[in-house]
Amino acid sequence: MLTLLLPVTRSWTLPAVIEALAASDIPRERCVLVLDAPGCALWETSLYDLGFRVELHITRNPPPTTDRYERRRRHIRMREFTLPLVGDGPLLTLDDDTIVPPDVYARLSRAGEHATGVQVSRWGSRRCGVYRGGRSLRAQASGVESIDYCGHYCLLTTGEMYRQTAVHLPSECYMKPIPNLVVDWGCVCGHMTKDGVLWP
Repeated sequence: MLTLLLPVTRSWTLPAVIEALAASDIPRERCVLVLDAPGCALWETSLYDLGFRVELHITRNPPPTTDRYERRRRHIRMREFTLPLVGDGPLLTLDDDTIVPPDVYARLSRAGEHATGVQVSRWGSRRCGVYRGGRSLRAQASGVESIDYCGHYCLLTTGEMYRQTAVHLPSECYMKPIPNLVVDWGCVCGHMTKDGVLWP
């Protein structure tokens, strides 16, 4: 059984993300929903209405700050919070500002046991959140390629591997290495911002 892990700090992304999830092929099975900021309660009912078996967890943290370093530290604390929640077996991690393609699950499942999609940085870089040799790669048109690290925005892995690799130092912006990790350059995800959706 697939577990969907979805940490949430934003309420304004809800309509677009839910619309993308509704159109996607992600199995409507277990969803571990972590509300990491106030004002996000509608995520639970929206995911339930899509058919997910929602397991709700609330951190009771205040709203995130705008400081990038502090947001990264908070993100790491949230990942630590989720480690005992995911269980074993297949795991799909998403961020609350990620717009997945309709065939996201089929694409990542075909690519490998540990596979990620593509999303560009909100900071304007055309490089995306996948790394090899410690360097961020530029998005390609298509194909599947071996990488070392990736973000959590659209990652298919296992609960066992997530617990081994999800937490990193605040000075780092990628996970610990996942053996046999690949990126599917055709699994293109949108990255929501207040100004619109960024696409690779």
